Amino acid sequence: MFEANRRTRWTWMIAVGFVVAALAVDVAPAQNAAEKDKATKTKTAKNGAVPTKKSPPNAGDPLVGAQGKTPIAPGTYHYTFKLISYDRTPLAATYYPSRLTTTAPCLLLIHEKDRSSKDFEEPIGELKGQGLAEYLQGQGYAVLTFDLRGHGANLRRPLTAKDWKSMVGDLQAAYMFLVDRCNRGELNLSKLGVIGVGEGANLAAVWAATPGGAVSMEGRISDLGAMVLVTPLPDGEGVSLREVMAQVAARVPVLLMVGERDVVSADPVLAVKASIERIRNNSVETFPTSLHGFKLLRLEPKTTGVVSRFLELRIKFGRGADLKATEWEPRYNLTPVGFEDIQVVRNLKQPEPSRAQEKSKDKEKDAAPAKK
Repeated sequence: MFEANRRTRWTWMIAVGFVVAALAVDVAPAQNAAEKDKATKTKTAKNGAVPTKKSPPNAGDPLVGAQGKTPIAPGTYHYTFKLISYDRTPLAATYYPSRLTTTAPCLLLIHEKDRSSKDFEEPIGELKGQGLAEYLQGQGYAVLTFDLRGHGANLRRPLTAKDWKSMVGDLQAAYMFLVDRCNRGELNLSKLGVIGVGEGANLAAVWAATPGGAVSMEGRISDLGAMVLVTPLPDGEGVSLREVMAQVAARVPVLLMVGERDVVSADPVLAVKASIERIRNNSVETFPTSLHGFKLLRLEPKTTGVVSRFLELRIKFGRGADLKATEWEPRYNLTPVGFEDIQVVRNLKQPEPSRAQEKSKDKEKDAAPAKK
């Protein structure tokens, strides 16, 4: 009896041992895989490697939070806020998001001296009463404008030479805001363009020529894909227009625009015309007028059309045959830019439907079955 019980206990112990061993065999590969995955993630984090999967993050976005509970149709609104520059200077800014998200080209608009970014909101007859910023948003661009320090809605004070040098840093801060928007999947930074007017054109050129200007990741010379410089001055930031154009025009497509009778800008622009146009994708456009600065864009016929065509060919529809150069990808953002006082503003004038949209609607009507 005792011997039988002992054999039974040994039989149970052996059976349990087999079960435990079997479970260990099944669990071991899963544990090894989990540990390997954990080690890979740790190594990636330490090395600072970029994840292979290209997808925008899901972190909370203060801009989207400012919309409230009711979503607004894309392309029908913009944000106003204070952009915090590299030295903590707040700059009044306006951002017009695009409906195209990760395929959207993006533009930075820079006003001239003693003016403000409100210029880009002024209605233009050629654009059927829309402002330039809203018009470009309607064309699919994500657009950022801001008031240069000491201008517009910012703290007004006399500006020194040091302030003008700081404005180049302000352009980089504005660019870093666009880097953040790119990483959130709102635009494609590989399709970045700049429109600078007057002194703003000189600032844009100096920024583009500055090491690190419009650069957020190793291996890219610059994200700038096109520059429109409207009536630049002969000298800006202590650098002559001829000198800075020699540095920029060879690697960034440039459009220079000026009135033939502009007493300030005509001579310096015409002086660099031949050297600029020798480089493919660059252009110099002159108009029969004395208008200077934003007045040239607002009042001279066909100027906005020239700007639109140049940007479409250079950034909106890609950079030549190199389509991979314009694919969306995240960027390093080691110096994120802060912003505050966010407000959502509905556009005053909605874009009218294009001819292509009207034709599409007509086709839909023709294809629809007739009601009996």
